[in-house]
Amino acid sequence: MPTREDVLRISSVEEAFDLSTTKVRKREVALIRVAERERLIRLTEHAKEAAEDEGIARELIWRTIRCGRVRSKDSAEDDGRQIGLNFEAEADDRAIRVKVSWKARYFVPTVHTL
Repeated sequence: MPTREDVLRISSVEEAFDLSTTKVRKREVALIRVAERERLIRLTEHAKEAAEDEGIARELIWRTIRCGRVRSKDSAEDDGRQIGLNFEAEADDRAIRVKVSWKARYFVPTVHTL
C-alpha cells in the first residue's frame, strides 16, 4: 500500500500513471485513494464550478473517489481528454463521474454527471 510520502514523491504524470496502457493498474488506484485520504487532491476552480453547476456536493466527489468504481483510464491526451482514472458512482438517481489526474505534486479531479 502506498504512503503519503509515495504520493508526495511523484513528480510527473508518467510517475502517477502507466501511460503505456489503458489498463487500470492497482498501484494507480491505490495512489489516488491514499491521496484522497491524506487530502492531497486539490479541487480546481473548474472542478468546483462544474460541481456547483450540476448540483454535485463536494462530499460526493470525495466519496466517488474513495468508494466508486474505477471505470476506465485515459492514458493519452487524445481528443482533448485529460490523462487520468475515471471513477463512477450512483447518487440521487444519477451517475457521477470524477476523473482524477495529476498536476504539480497533487492529484486533481474533474467532475460531471453522466
